[in-house]
Amino acid sequence: MNSKIPDDELNALIENAKRGDTHSFGIIVRSYQKYGLAVSFRILCSEEDAKDVVQEGFIRIWINLNNYDRRFRFTTWIYKIFVNLCFDKLKSDKRNRFEGNFDENDFTNPFDFEEDYSNRETASLIRYISKNLSDKQKIIFILRDIEGFSVKETSEITGMNTSSVKTNLLFARRNIRRKINGIIK
Repeated sequence: MNSKIPDDELNALIENAKRGDTHSFGIIVRSYQKYGLAVSFRILCSEEDAKDVVQEGFIRIWINLNNYDRRFRFTTWIYKIFVNLCFDKLKSDKRNRFEGNFDENDFTNPFDFEEDYSNRETASLIRYISKNLSDKQKIIFILRDIEGFSVKETSEITGMNTSSVKTNLLFARRNIRRKINGIIK
């Protein structure tokens, strides 16, 4: 995730927000909301759940902004918050999110059919190829192969060591490859 805000400006916004400046925090939210929604949607395959996670995520970011350590990338820190909330949602949601079809009402933007269609297609594809993955494998697969994070960044976001990230990614890719090969044959 590349920020549209230059690092020095972002650092100033963060410092202002730490002092309670809601306008500065609003700029941060507007700048990173799209990215939070994208990763949350890819993990949860539900626009409504993704919006809930992003809302809760920004509440947690606001509350914990004083704990942000500038030695780490801000994007990694906020992704960790979003991914952890998604993981919690997946664990608490006992029904199988990755089966069945979307209802046409799952996407509520009537003015952007192309975006809704793209969201449905993305969710269907991710849901299908990740259906048999564990939650950890799915999150790691999305962070590494869809979002493009490095192993180190994925490790920082998930709190797993790099060996676990690599192992889970290996198993996820093998399962996905098997699924795709089964379709092709």
